[in-house]
Amino acid sequence: MTDKTEDKTPVKQEDQSAFEAEMEELKREMRSAKWVEWAENNQKTLMLAAGVLIAVLMAGGLWIENDKAQRATAGAMYQQAANATDRTEKQALMEGLLKDFGSSSYGALALMQLANVDIANRETHLKALMAHPSAMQEWVWEARLDLAALKIEQGDNAAAMQQLEGQFGTQYQQLRHYLMAQASEDAAEKQKHLQQSLDASPVDNNLKQKVESLLAKKVS
Repeated sequence: MTDKTEDKTPVKQEDQSAFEAEMEELKREMRSAKWVEWAENNQKTLMLAAGVLIAVLMAGGLWIENDKAQRATAGAMYQQAANATDRTEKQALMEGLLKDFGSSSYGALALMQLANVDIANRETHLKALMAHPSAMQEWVWEARLDLAALKIEQGDNAAAMQQLEGQFGTQYQQLRHYLMAQASEDAAEKQKHLQQSLDASPVDNNLKQKVESLLAKKVS
């Protein structure tokens, strides 16, 4: 009796395994059939989606290539303008660059150059540079210092102090405090800013010597 039972058990297990395998294969075939049916029913939608995807990829690639070409052109124009030795030619080239690529970082650089060659409109160029969306923070700080110096030359010390207030990088503190001393009406304030200029990182040795000379005169 025991031997007959043991003989039958492996057969049942094999039959069950074969049945399960057939069921899995049937399920896969059904899923595949459903996918094929869905794909056939939505063929137009799939083709449209594929077309849109290809168009987006192509447009993205063209935009990247166009952007690279634009930056290369702007860079070449800026280099040509920066190398120009004639002031009138340099101004014309920088103005052309500003017209064609005004919103780029090269447009901001053009404003920086124009502030030094187009003296009649220096203040306008400096203010445009300070408001330029692509200008680096260092360029803005330099423009504020230049505008403050211009205002001091014009005798508008209050406007100069407005430009010198707020945050500046460490490398600009020496000049900033020197200009604040020049714009200050109070003798004690002048002395304080001259000392702060002297204590700042000495970026400009000539300016440092000038400040030391001014402080020595105050002491004597």
